[in-house]
Amino acid sequence: MLQIELTDAIKSLKKIKAKKIMIQIPEGLKTNTENIVNELEQKGYKVITSMDPCFGACDIKPTEAKQLQCDAILHIGHTKFIEKNNEKIIYAPLKYKLKNFEETKNKITHYLLDNGFSFIGIVTTAQYLHYLPELKKHFKKNKIRAEILKGKRVENGQVLGCNYSSANGRAKTILYFGDGLFHPLGIHFGTKKEVIIFDPILNTIKTLDQEKNDFLKKRFLLIEKAKTAKSFAILVSTKIGQNRISIAEKIKKELEGAGKKVFICSMDYISEEKLLGLEVDALINTACPRLSIDDFISYKKPLLNYNEVKYVLGKSYKNYKTEIIY
Repeated sequence: MLQIELTDAIKSLKKIKAKKIMIQIPEGLKTNTENIVNELEQKGYKVITSMDPCFGACDIKPTEAKQLQCDAILHIGHTKFIEKNNEKIIYAPLKYKLKNFEETKNKITHYLLDNGFSFIGIVTTAQYLHYLPELKKHFKKNKIRAEILKGKRVENGQVLGCNYSSANGRAKTILYFGDGLFHPLGIHFGTKKEVIIFDPILNTIKTLDQEKNDFLKKRFLLIEKAKTAKSFAILVSTKIGQNRISIAEKIKKELEGAGKKVFICSMDYISEEKLLGLEVDALINTACPRLSIDDFISYKKPLLNYNEVKYVLGKSYKNYKTEIIY
């Protein structure tokens, strides 16, 4: 069960003397908008809710907040990611409360012991971060060393779709405590380490075997299709935490050097519909890597992440890596 706790956020809003705020809420939590707004208004704040899609801590809207004369942004569901900005941004991360964490700890411990793991790294996403210290303590009691690292621009043990630096420690095996396959695939192909997945929603534990092979087949097929392309559109997001125009310009030169026709196209929210009138053979994404990994099937043309261009230009697949930012 997800818990939205605004107590600390409200304290931070009081500290910066905010009066009128714009809130950003992830799509899956929009049904809680009324309750969130009511709680804030009861504390005396004027509240404007941004109904644009919000895809992470990299998706901040300071320009819109300024236009609406708000003196702070309250960003729900994520931890701080954006650096070097002059905007007043308060983050209210979510916490997922598990029903029986004692059983969860024992299940993971038995799996690790039964399979001979004595030293592992532990990582997770924002909503499960509060469970990592207790997991580490439990493992220690059972003679399992656990490494929880502080990555770049993330919390201890936290991973993002574009940032697996918390998994880049001494441990050769990483335990991913979380749901879905996107992050564990990114960890494996970003660090080349073995990954064990414990899904607290499904209460299952396994290694990445068939999934990573299926992933590679899909990526290599897309890259091979892109190799035959004569024209490319490089997609650049105007979102503060996703804007990589310098990388787009570098890739443009590289592709043009290989005789390709290249366009750089910018937008805030990237979608297939916005590209319908563009006559190109393939697409290069420089925004959130999840767009190319989870949503590529929604696009009629091959959609690659920018770090995959080198394979289009002839680099061997032998040391294939997904995007990783340190």
